[in-house]
Amino acid sequence: MNWKFWKTENKNEQGLNQTSSNLPKPKDLQTQVGMHLVTQLKLDPDWVWSLKGVVRSTSQKQNFEIRIFDPKEAVIGNVKIRDYNSLDDYPEMILFEGYFNKNTGSVDIKRTTDKAA
Repeated sequence: MNWKFWKTENKNEQGLNQTSSNLPKPKDLQTQVGMHLVTQLKLDPDWVWSLKGVVRSTSQKQNFEIRIFDPKEAVIGNVKIRDYNSLDDYPEMILFEGYFNKNTGSVDIKRTTDKAA
């Protein structure tokens, strides 16, 4: 018998092993991202700081891709957002999308829907 109880295997419908995502969960916006939305895009600060973002790293060490969404809309739409890739199935939930660099503070974020007022 194989008693490796500390190891679990996720299986999809076909019975194939499926690795879970190592991407971070939704978090509050990074300071430089929120400041960019408020100062450059002239958005309401109260609304901006209520948004959440999901990130994933790029090939460059300190660069990250980000997708920004409204957690209230996700609850209303009964959408479970676990990480960056989970928004692939719900592109209408993505309000803003782009890149930011942690070291330099550079931010390049574009509006993706008309809902982002």
